[in-house]
Amino acid sequence: MNPNMTSDARGANHTSPFMPTAFFFFAAVFMLLDGLAIQGLWMASLKALPIAILALMAMRHLEGLSRSLTLAALAFSALGDVLLEMTFAQQFIFGLGAFLVAQLLYAANFLRCADFRNRRSLIRILPVILVAVGLARWILPAAGELAPAVLLYLLAIVAMALGAGAHRGNSGLLFAGALTFMLSDTLIAVNKFIAPLPLADTAIMLTYYGAQIAILYGIRRAQA
Repeated sequence: MNPNMTSDARGANHTSPFMPTAFFFFAAVFMLLDGLAIQGLWMASLKALPIAILALMAMRHLEGLSRSLTLAALAFSALGDVLLEMTFAQQFIFGLGAFLVAQLLYAANFLRCADFRNRRSLIRILPVILVAVGLARWILPAAGELAPAVLLYLLAIVAMALGAGAHRGNSGLLFAGALTFMLSDTLIAVNKFIAPLPLADTAIMLTYYGAQIAILYGIRRAQA
């Protein structure tokens, strides 16, 4: 074997700390400025920048259909970030729609590798289903005319979580990321439809960014 080829392969598989560091840095900067109530259209770009960094990481470390679906999910997530940060009529619906597509793409990516017939999958997915039913009964009555859209989104994110939980690979981190994404969206729904939460924006973004990077690394680990 050519030693140069071996060295190149190791370099290709090596994870540079630069992009993960940049992800955490810009995520922290956005949350800090958002917590200080800094406003402006440039904040929408800053909010989406950590997701763009994850997309660069996905391009480098994933391949095939998994890379394509992950990149598409991250692209719609970034679009949702921008839409929700802006102010215009039906802002929430458009942002919700972008994230709905992102969740469906993630779900498609995970479900194609899922096996629901083993004990590990059942242990994971049954609590997710129970929690989803509880959330639906709690949040949908308070969502008013947005209830159909919220229900559709809830079904999409549950499908994503079920696919992550039943993934055939080493999917513990992937499942944890999916659950954290559910938590982030639950915080959004509770804060919007039930009652204002203390430090809601910070908690939502912390769990959201954490979910996205956990899912990306989880995809890599599950397919290794």
